[in-house]
Amino acid sequence: MTRLKAMALAAIFCGGFSVTASAEVYQPGMQGNGLNDLDDTLVQHGMFGAGFASTLTSNNEHQPSMVFSGRYFAGEKWYLLGELQLGTFSSSAVEIDGEELRAESEEALRYSFGAGYSLLQGTASTSGIRAVPWVLATEFNVGEQTSGDTSGRYTSLGLSVQFQGERIWTALGFREFLISDERLEQLGSDRGMQWDISLGMWF
Repeated sequence: MTRLKAMALAAIFCGGFSVTASAEVYQPGMQGNGLNDLDDTLVQHGMFGAGFASTLTSNNEHQPSMVFSGRYFAGEKWYLLGELQLGTFSSSAVEIDGEELRAESEEALRYSFGAGYSLLQGTASTSGIRAVPWVLATEFNVGEQTSGDTSGRYTSLGLSVQFQGERIWTALGFREFLISDERLEQLGSDRGMQWDISLGMWF
């Protein structure tokens, strides 16, 4: 009997010691694991920039212009696009039946809105150490062009290759466009193509 009591006391003592040791060892604490720093993560909503464009309309010469653009990300592959272009439209006059349809020096103002869709994405590297993400996107724009004393609806479809750095981005673009202007239709200068290069920043 005495032996059974001793075994029971030993079991109680060991159990109490085990519970005390467990209580001392397993005391979980709150671990952030860096999640608290997520509030400081930079989020890129879009990009804006400025650049140079060369425009060639039918029955006309190459004309330079300045391009100001803004893109706002609307999804994983979609973005909204807005553009403003200022430049020259012609450098030579055109007369038909004694009527001047195009002045020697006409300025062109063009604004448009549209959307872009990313077709391909990848990274480019020349050194093998630093990689630069790039995007090939198709863009569709609708707007208005004013040149001389007339204006018409502007519609374009083109491609844009964008190289996206940490702070700045560079874009190369090519497009074909159509202008619904009766005066330009008479001149045969209501359609053409354009290439442009732009440099900008994220926002």
